[in-house]
Amino acid sequence: MIQACRARLQAVAGPLSNPGLLLARYLRTTDDQGAGKRTLFDQARSAQKHARDLYRLAYRRWEEDSAGASAMILSVRGRLVIGLGAESALETGLTLHHTYGVPVLPGSALKGLAAHYCDRVWGQQDPAFRRDSGPHYHELFGATDDSGHITFHDAWITPESLIAPNQGLVLDVMTPHHGLYYMAGPDDNAAPTDFDDPNPVSFLSVAGAFRVAVSCDVPGEVGDKWARLALKLLTEALGSWGIGGKTNAGYGRLRA
Repeated sequence: MIQACRARLQAVAGPLSNPGLLLARYLRTTDDQGAGKRTLFDQARSAQKHARDLYRLAYRRWEEDSAGASAMILSVRGRLVIGLGAESALETGLTLHHTYGVPVLPGSALKGLAAHYCDRVWGQQDPAFRRDSGPHYHELFGATDDSGHITFHDAWITPESLIAPNQGLVLDVMTPHHGLYYMAGPDDNAAPTDFDDPNPVSFLSVAGAFRVAVSCDVPGEVGDKWARLALKLLTEALGSWGIGGKTNAGYGRLRA
């Protein structure tokens, strides 16, 4: 029965328009040296183009719902991968919108990045932005007795990025050279050497543009001022530090 269900799912995998559903449920159980994984990646990249028309409607509705927020379109400089370490049958994970299956930057991740950058960078220049006792930091991000006044919305990828060449979901590869060393336990004697064989691992990363938005729950010009400050802080953090995995290798930077 289970195999029959799998066969039926494989039969309809081609025309699906939700890349997230494909990646989560349609990996072939019999794989020939990664051929099934590569096929699935190609299907997911094709599916994002079919998702564009429906996703555009949702994107426009989201723009209208967040019309009062301070927002900016930021483009990925190179590649971005967020959720790389999430549990997945594909060895590598990727954060996608649950409903539409397209790339998304969670607001919680954006808030965490901005808070860390605020304390480590702005806090070095102005004590008001330090995490321990800075009043500006507490207004932006909260404290133990206050949740703060800024909302960091999920950043949605623009619909145009789903059909542009080499944007949206893109094929990528990493090549660990010391697999035995990385997987060794505390009692193992494995050490990295120049004789280790590289092990290419294919995965999906993201390119394109995202709409980044923040809002403040304080009405009027005062709230707008705080929202603009938070957006400036976030865009600076995204440009300098980046978000997601492999930032040390240049991934995750976004700029206007």
